[in-house]
Amino acid sequence: MEKQQENSLSLDVKFKFKDVLRYNTSVAIKNIVNDIVLGIGLAVLIFFFYKMCTTTERLDIFISKNITLLLVPILIFVLIPWRVWQVTASQMQMPAFAYGVKYVFSEKHILLDIGEASEEMSWDLFVNIVETKYDFRFYVNKVSAQIIPKHNLTDHQLSILRTMIKTATKSGVCRLK
Repeated sequence: MEKQQENSLSLDVKFKFKDVLRYNTSVAIKNIVNDIVLGIGLAVLIFFFYKMCTTTERLDIFISKNITLLLVPILIFVLIPWRVWQVTASQMQMPAFAYGVKYVFSEKHILLDIGEASEEMSWDLFVNIVETKYDFRFYVNKVSAQIIPKHNLTDHQLSILRTMIKTATKSGVCRLK
């Protein structure tokens, strides 16, 4: 998994479904449209419960008369996660996620090797590098990122990667644990 030569770190990264799902969920949360739709769903749900608590009708009659108020938030809270699940399932069919990626980190750049294709990325390309509980995310913009799940790394590799990130990036770009 690790090859180290001349201040470089080589990692073979294998993705699990939950790694990609976790990232896609964070992308969905950052989407302003999803936030607005979830806010509307929450407001409708609160309104429904308020009306339910203040009504003098029997509960079954009230629900039958106001079923659309209940269906709207249910659909919203089911459809957004379902869409995230679908996107994740389709991404897992892509070669990078299905077979894994090889990253070679050096002080000057990161080499990304997907088997048939490879790309060299300068450290300056990343606008933000974030370490979460489960992974490292190398953002090229507010949403798109290269993810490296921590389950692929040993403690020694984690230490080396953190050190490389700190020394190779500009101040304020990385947030590490």
